[in-house]
Amino acid sequence: MRIKTILVPADFSPPSRLALDFGTALARKCHARLTLFHVVESPTATGFPADAKIEQEHRDQAWRMLSALVSPEDQDDLDLGIILKSGDIEDQIYSAINEQNADMVVMGTHGRGLFGRWLIGSVTQDVLRKVPVPIVTVCRVGRPLSFNRMLFATDFSETSKHAFHELLEFARFMGSQVVLFHAEEPVTLSYAGAEVLPYISEHQMEEAKSRLAELVAEAAQYEVKMEAVAVEGPAAKSILQAAVDNEVDMIVLSIHKKGLIERTLIGSTAEQIIRDAQVPVLSIPTNVAAGDEEVTGAHQTKS
Repeated sequence: MRIKTILVPADFSPPSRLALDFGTALARKCHARLTLFHVVESPTATGFPADAKIEQEHRDQAWRMLSALVSPEDQDDLDLGIILKSGDIEDQIYSAINEQNADMVVMGTHGRGLFGRWLIGSVTQDVLRKVPVPIVTVCRVGRPLSFNRMLFATDFSETSKHAFHELLEFARFMGSQVVLFHAEEPVTLSYAGAEVLPYISEHQMEEAKSRLAELVAEAAQYEVKMEAVAVEGPAAKSILQAAVDNEVDMIVLSIHKKGLIERTLIGSTAEQIIRDAQVPVLSIPTNVAAGDEEVTGAHQTKS
């Protein structure tokens, strides 16, 4: 996961500004080019008649606001590019990723855009669903921006294994420690037609710990310091709590392009993590030939 170009779509919302702060810190750490990007939606996309004068006014306003987002000192210090486009937001983001050869996208979530669009609802979801490069989503920042500790949630699927190797390269380059995390979700058993208490066998937990130990040993070969944590409980809640307990600076998830992100993210584990995390969330898309998996760091056993 070599990062040479970072694309930051900006809509001037508070989360978008947090995303820019993170993108700036990451660009410095990776010595990467930082491209700040904004799309002025065409009037037809927002349901209004086309008006060239109004659109130009919006472009002029957006350009002034974009330039003001980055301090003169940062503009001199960073390899910075500023791009302003008009049209459909999603289409222009995809085009910018290709045109700029972006290796990573950093986006704010929960932000209402300059012209009233919700990034998490319409844009971030669509980008997560289709973009083939890693995406960092920033909702809020409860810790100083840093890259010292990351939490990687695994469910031991092929998708997760693929992302694990991407993570190892990234962590080694960043000099980061990694908390390898797994949540074993209880299976609700039934007896005589009635549901009984959720159940996790001792064998399941021992097997999970054994598999985590194998991954920790593999990380040592990459010279990445890693510690393993296995818990019982629902995936999203457990991952979010583990991020707080272990004082991590970033949560890392793997997402299968033909699984979770082909469906709506609303209500899913990944969506909850992205919405509620107090630290940035890095989503690594994978293309391994797997089934319809929801890869979020929980191992689900079928009863």
